[in-house]
Amino acid sequence: MNHQLKILLLLFLLLPMTALAQFSLGVRGGYNLTKVSLGTNDFKTNRYGFFVGPVAKITFPVVGLGVEAAALYDQRDARIGDDPVTDIKQKSVNFPLHLRYDIAPDSPFSLFVFAGPQFSFNLNDEKKPIDSAREWRFKKSTMSVNLGAGAAFFRNFQLSVNYNIVCGETATINSVRDVTDTVKDHKAKTHAWQLALTVFF
Repeated sequence: MNHQLKILLLLFLLLPMTALAQFSLGVRGGYNLTKVSLGTNDFKTNRYGFFVGPVAKITFPVVGLGVEAAALYDQRDARIGDDPVTDIKQKSVNFPLHLRYDIAPDSPFSLFVFAGPQFSFNLNDEKKPIDSAREWRFKKSTMSVNLGAGAAFFRNFQLSVNYNIVCGETATINSVRDVTDTVKDHKAKTHAWQLALTVFF
């Protein structure tokens, strides 16, 4: 069987599923609980934040599979240092793309799980002074992974929780000097628990 025939057969098999696909638009908002880590035991803190933006969903009710994509304004807060304490606000636009699986998607109440990558673009100034010896530097963009689960009510409302795991660093903190007066860089990561409410129209 040649490749063209295989592709046509695959499209033929997917056609009934595509006809049953449901497309929905909505809005999502929620709460961030952010943990900042610099790869040491220092400067770790849990702080709150929020996110909001539009979301689109395609579901295949027969098999329970679906895809979600969103564009979210995201703000995460952190506190760096002990004395003095510096407040850091991370502002970004996030684009999560999730593959989800719904259990009993046609019922008034259903459960689902989801996972997928998220691409984030920094809206902050790249540099922020912490004190006379240290400076916080944001990366222009980051990639992370979301793992989560939730519940859907009457198809139009869903409540979900997920953990956002940053791949690589979100920022670096510079000019931390040791006894030899050399400069050390610490990689900062801002993982977050996220609680979201989504309303589909």
